[in-house]
Amino acid sequence: MRTVDVSTKPETFRLAKAYGRISLGEETIRKILEGCVPKGDVLSACKLAGIMASKRTGELLPFCHPIPLEHVEVEVKVGEGFLEVFSTVLGTSKTGYEMEALTAVSVALLTVYDMCKGLDSSMVIEEIKLLEKHGGKSQWSKSLEGKKVFIKAEQEHRPLIEEYLRKLSAQVVEDGESQIIFTTQKEDFDELFGISSVINNHLFSVLPSELRDGVRIGRKERILVVQLEPSEKLIRAFFESFGEFLGNL
Repeated sequence: MRTVDVSTKPETFRLAKAYGRISLGEETIRKILEGCVPKGDVLSACKLAGIMASKRTGELLPFCHPIPLEHVEVEVKVGEGFLEVFSTVLGTSKTGYEMEALTAVSVALLTVYDMCKGLDSSMVIEEIKLLEKHGGKSQWSKSLEGKKVFIKAEQEHRPLIEEYLRKLSAQVVEDGESQIIFTTQKEDFDELFGISSVINNHLFSVLPSELRDGVRIGRKERILVVQLEPSEKLIRAFFESFGEFLGNL
């Protein structure tokens, strides 16, 4: 057993929203709204419990990474015979935040159940689900399907580059016209300095002792050019972090 290795992934802004619902008797709903539940204010307690639980997700679930939370919000709506909980969790990290949002909703509903179990034996937690997830690969990933790619690299690194490109559904061509060139040799092209800078800053944080020339990305007429440092570790780190970003370029 092990957690997922996220060491090479870039930090991106991420957001997740979750939803949960519990059914309750009409008398229980009335007491909740009137603040007459013996254990106290159910609505305030379940909101607070949800927020606190989201911060402890990494401790509760063995394969979740502990990640920083920049905002957590829990809302509660009461209807005829049910109570709904909505959570929103966001932050900047290499992974997350769907489990944090789901944990917030789950513990909020369990708090309602715990506070009302002496009043209502008919309660049922009916549904818990993820509503939205944004950020990371779910937002910016895109394959290279249908893209013709030419590789200019030594035999030492060519098979590795080709392996990653095939995983991205690219069509590797031996000659002729291509839409993308991957090279470990120096090329003359118009570099996209902003993109190159972001990529190299990340690669330096991951593999500081390996980075020398780094990665350069730009265009040569209508062809996208990706110049890779001839290092197996850097090539792997680049594709693991940014391979699925290339489809957007």
